[in-house]
Amino acid sequence: MSPGRTTTSRTKAALLVLAALGMGLPAVHARATPPPVRAVQPGKPPEIKPYVPPRIEAEPALDEADTKVVTGPAEQDLPIVVRPQAGMPALGFAPPGTRLPVKGMYDAATPRGCPTKRWYAIEPRGWVCSGWVRRSNEPPMTSPVMTVPEGKSLPFAYVMVGGDDTTEVPLWANVEDMKAGAAPAFKLKKGDTVAVKIEPKPLMHEGATYHVAEDGRVLPAKGTFSLGEKSQWQGVPISETATLPFAWVTPAEAKVYPGAEVGSAIEKLARRTRVAILEESGTGARRRIRVGDGRWMRAADLNEARLYPQPTGATTHNRWIDVDLGEQVLVAYEGDRPVFATLVSSGRAITTPRGNYPIWAKVSHITMKSQPYEDKTYYVDRVPWAMFFQAHNAIHGAYWHDRFGVTKSHGCVNVAPRDARWLFAWVPPELPPAWSGTRTPNLNEGVTVHVRDSHQRKPFVQERNIGPPDREQEKLKLDEADARRLQAAAQPPSAAVPSAAP
Repeated sequence: MSPGRTTTSRTKAALLVLAALGMGLPAVHARATPPPVRAVQPGKPPEIKPYVPPRIEAEPALDEADTKVVTGPAEQDLPIVVRPQAGMPALGFAPPGTRLPVKGMYDAATPRGCPTKRWYAIEPRGWVCSGWVRRSNEPPMTSPVMTVPEGKSLPFAYVMVGGDDTTEVPLWANVEDMKAGAAPAFKLKKGDTVAVKIEPKPLMHEGATYHVAEDGRVLPAKGTFSLGEKSQWQGVPISETATLPFAWVTPAEAKVYPGAEVGSAIEKLARRTRVAILEESGTGARRRIRVGDGRWMRAADLNEARLYPQPTGATTHNRWIDVDLGEQVLVAYEGDRPVFATLVSSGRAITTPRGNYPIWAKVSHITMKSQPYEDKTYYVDRVPWAMFFQAHNAIHGAYWHDRFGVTKSHGCVNVAPRDARWLFAWVPPELPPAWSGTRTPNLNEGVTVHVRDSHQRKPFVQERNIGPPDREQEKLKLDEADARRLQAAAQPPSAAVPSAAP
């Protein structure tokens, strides 16, 4: 299971609120009667729309607030916007019931965007309408919404559904529904995952064992298995002892030869051994890399990390990320100086789009599942440290595999959990205490993810729009899926083909 297209679990409510405010992911829902479908030429790339940054007014003067702390709604995430007026982009959101510190307030002249007209300025940044919150006498929350236990690389414990393609495991909304025999809220399939509580011990009911998920939902333990910590892989800081270019060994074992012409191997190196790149010879399948004195390797056996100039067409931010789809390598830069490099798993069946994409949102964790227009469903719970750079595509931690260095994902850029955590902290803006996600209002000021493919001879091209999912393109995908499904349902069963005479 390799996610790359996303919707949310607990953060779903917040993103839907942001969408309603014109600031978040579009809410796409299936329809009983699909509208007429516009003809689209197969294989035609979508139109690249120019980005127009939002007009953001100066901060208004603050009055002394009538409260020092506000609490968000108990049932949904709280959106935090960049300015106290309608139509402003979001800065982020906080989980249900979060208490936030207030540094001042502003009374607007009209109720547009805030029926109560009163806005609270939040520390360290952003605004909330007083109608979205209530005053609190308790102190603000100062702890992060997601922590990692001592000695662990993951914030949660996960289970995965096993079995085969016919397997269905019920997922109930709560313990009460499970005990009452109610219909499950969702049915999990092979490869789906759920973050579960490990304390107290698994729930027992009528002789069967159940897992209680982190969000309170319930599923039977039977049919699932613990994922543990699949990968301890971690990239390397670039320093005097780890300078580019270098490479990691790709296969489980790779041969080292005494010269550029392949002969008898003099040594074998294990997967992910890091070697210097000192010289290269040949092209294509005959390309060789010298990794030491009298030591050569096949380039096909290596993931190469090389210096790359800061791309034109990127944002004005000094920090940027280079993702090489051909080599399955990510390098983080500050200006022209590389600071970190690691292995990734990008899209396989659905390729990761090439282009310059400023990171438009960071989310501490998010549940990734198939969109309504996708026929093959998947459900991957609480994916940690997700940074969205193009529509539904994100750089995020992948806890379900350890195949970094080869393609595997559904379009996203998978990185090992330890690398995802490092990158999430390195990419600004910093996630304030008690916030579960943050956004970049003006994408021209964001950190760019430069996605290229060094194995392609085709020139670099911008293949997709920057920013959140495009509402029109999402709608078109759903229109096409509706038409495709109706057409399939109307097809008569295939006639039986008579067998040939022996």
